[in-house]
Amino acid sequence: MSGSMPFTLNEQMSAVYQKGLETIQKYEAEILREWQKILTEFKGKRTKKWEALEETVAFLSHCLFHWKKEKPQLHVKSRPLNANPFFVTFLEDTVHNVIQEHARQSDHDYMAIHYLFSKINEEGFLQQFQQNHSLESFLDYMVASTLLPIEAIAVIGKKGERFAVEKIFAKDPAVAASTNFLEADTIFGISETLLRRFHHNEKDQYTLIPVPHDDCTLLISLPKEDASRILPFILFSLQMFKDSKKIVQLTKESQEWKDAVILFNEKIIGSRSLTEALENIAGGFVELLPFERCAIFSYSSDEQIGAGLYGWHLDTEAIRGITEDIQNLPLVHNRLKLLNNYGKKLKYIQPLYIADVKGVFPDRYVRRFQLKTVVLAPIYLSAKSQLLGAAILDQGPNKPFTVDQNTVYALIKFGQSAGEILAKYSDEISLKAKRHFSPREIEVLKLLAEGLSTFEAAVQLNLSEYTVRDYVSAIMQKMNVKNRTEAVAKAIREGLI
Repeated sequence: MSGSMPFTLNEQMSAVYQKGLETIQKYEAEILREWQKILTEFKGKRTKKWEALEETVAFLSHCLFHWKKEKPQLHVKSRPLNANPFFVTFLEDTVHNVIQEHARQSDHDYMAIHYLFSKINEEGFLQQFQQNHSLESFLDYMVASTLLPIEAIAVIGKKGERFAVEKIFAKDPAVAASTNFLEADTIFGISETLLRRFHHNEKDQYTLIPVPHDDCTLLISLPKEDASRILPFILFSLQMFKDSKKIVQLTKESQEWKDAVILFNEKIIGSRSLTEALENIAGGFVELLPFERCAIFSYSSDEQIGAGLYGWHLDTEAIRGITEDIQNLPLVHNRLKLLNNYGKKLKYIQPLYIADVKGVFPDRYVRRFQLKTVVLAPIYLSAKSQLLGAAILDQGPNKPFTVDQNTVYALIKFGQSAGEILAKYSDEISLKAKRHFSPREIEVLKLLAEGLSTFEAAVQLNLSEYTVRDYVSAIMQKMNVKNRTEAVAKAIREGLI
């Protein structure tokens, strides 16, 4: 994905959303032409649903193509009542078909477009709610209420260096109309003018109280005798209104990680082989979460060994060449010992955030892959409380970063979903793990590559020559080669040493 690296899950999902929008807008003419064909067909059949389809097409056309050329953006208007969800899905399918006809649509393009349509649906419904719960409707209600002695409320904003009336809510419509385009150098200047226009000869009986609200100021007209009694209630009501808007926004943000989980599940569930599953899982971690690189490792609880399976934006052969004793990763090893104490009670495992891997991971990996901050996301089979492996994630070479709570929630669910998929290939993964080399075998390979004989390697490793020969035999068998020279050449070629 082009552009700077997103730092949060919400930013990453916004990038997916934008990707879908930009992809669709490349084919605006073709999509609109196809939609028009469908409309013509429906109209010719004289079906009663034609009007609903026409409204749905108009709604989607406005959302997708009402944009400034220099900066694509989405403009969602309220969804019409006739906009049938079936038609939205139907029209989405035609978008996929059009793009597929003109260019091979990638899985990521499909996912981004599907996410975009789901958010259009969601935003369309939400805006209907927000229109009924806007600041304007709230102020209008307060002024119209017979329970509050509020005569008028003026919304004041900045216009350059001056203050200007943006809107008036008044019991008397004539008062509101007479105060349009009013400006002054100070809030006090506007207050004095408004007080005269609101109350004429009764000016001395009223007061205008300024109340800051977001990026504007509200001037609230109250009888002086009621002001001290009513003002606390007004301030409380405005704060409650503000809090309710925050709750709606927080709810939307918390929904993002759930959207990411849904898209991830859709991406991986159709995997037809281990290779495809690993590619979809690693790609999903990077495409849907704020990460740039991903390495998938299997874990053997019996041997306490982690073995590389796949890399995304990393050399997969280099990742597959990694076999590491978990005891060489003290922080990870201690976490696993702690988890083992809980036995079968755990249904999920928290991701492990490591701010600086120096001293935590072996130096050779830190240098080779230019590691700084990483997150270890457990790949976990909840049904059996079994750890199958982990996804090691970062935001690029030598890049420090932090992780927000929504990303943590998503990582847990991603790991569980990945566990369900990879459990189907457990035998194949075990077979691949057996192809991996122990740390001692890697050491022997390195010494052979330096030209040492089995005797010299034995001295170097403080082992018997017979033991080293056994290691060499095991290495050649695993690599399916006939001699040590072939073994060394293949090990270098595959990035094992």
